[in-house]
Amino acid sequence: MKISPYMKTVIASLAPVLATIQGAADDAAFDASEGITFVIALLVALGVYVVPNKAR
Repeated sequence: MKISPYMKTVIASLAPVLATIQGAADDAAFDASEGITFVIALLVALGVYVVPNKAR
């Protein structure tokens, strides 16, 4: 499996997902606002996946 076609999605989803996890780890609780942030981060990553890479 080649990772290069998916690298844009991996990078786009890594930062928001890690920020959400860090926010939940700060207070040792996962509340609704952090859940909404996590869902938004996943939707953004899905949006990045759907947009095709620029042709070379």
